Amino acid sequence: MPLRAPQHRPVIAITMGDAAGIGPEIIVKALLSQHIFDICRPLIVGESATIQEATKLADKPLRLHPVEAADEVEGQLGAIDLLDLKNLDWGDVTVGQVSAVCGKAAVEYLERAAGMALKGEVKAMVTAPLSKEATRKAGHGELGHLEVLARLTGATEYATMLVAGPLRVVHLTTHHSLRQACELVTRERVLAKLRLTHQSFQGWGFGHPRIAVAALNPHAGEGSILGSEETEEIGPAIDAARGLDIDARGPFPADSVFNRAIDGEFDAVLAMYHDQGHIPVKVYDFHRSVSVALGLPLVRTSVDHGTAFDIAGKGIANPQSLEEAIRVAVGLVSSTLRPAAQE
Repeated sequence: MPLRAPQHRPVIAITMGDAAGIGPEIIVKALLSQHIFDICRPLIVGESATIQEATKLADKPLRLHPVEAADEVEGQLGAIDLLDLKNLDWGDVTVGQVSAVCGKAAVEYLERAAGMALKGEVKAMVTAPLSKEATRKAGHGELGHLEVLARLTGATEYATMLVAGPLRVVHLTTHHSLRQACELVTRERVLAKLRLTHQSFQGWGFGHPRIAVAALNPHAGEGSILGSEETEEIGPAIDAARGLDIDARGPFPADSVFNRAIDGEFDAVLAMYHDQGHIPVKVYDFHRSVSVALGLPLVRTSVDHGTAFDIAGKGIANPQSLEEAIRVAVGLVSSTLRPAAQE
């Protein structure tokens, strides 16, 4: 019989994500780790039949422990504390395929977990992947977790930060086409993200965070020969930030700035668009990369990968990103972790 761990461990809500993807599988696999239960009491917000099916992919017995509220969470290795929203019929789920029914359910898990976090019933939330195509089919216009959470919380200035070991990358833009993203590189937006990053890192225990800013164009524009955004928009934003006592530096060529951050020269890098920031993080440590939301009135971390419909149900999904997302969430709420722990 597993030992009961101390009840002072924070309750962390983990959303199940899209039932047809790998979310349920990686949750079950993550909950096979004693380390997870040493640091928190995980509460799965999802649907029981889906989680029960996922347990068949584990090589150890697991039992479901249904709960109605966060204060009923036991947090014992060998058991899955589950808040079942009863909003999905397993017979309607085709593993590995996009569907409106799974998209609708995934947003409902997110909404319930966020509500619990805002009320203080759970200390943080961690999200398994959902399918943007599926949520669109279900009638939701938001493009991802962060957009939904911004709507629910009323947040107006927010950002995605990816974390992998010592590398922390905040994104100026995420879910936009490259053409649109370039148009959104403005002095006002860059300055706003620098202020948000500075404030967030100070809240996490960084006295005076060092923020590097990646250039948009090759060679940082080469004196405007290869583009003028650096001199007309990014540079002036950095100057304005420094006038606010924010340690912002750059713009630096994107082909070298991330290595400098890995080497410890900077605490964070502000990337201009989705792939500019995502690629270095995922190349550095794909399986342990984590997404952290900035600017929300709650702590939310997430896996840094998608639903992986192509491998769903095959038992080969890697839970490391989810395990790391849980660890980072616990560190943020317990003030024991400067984001992206410096092991």
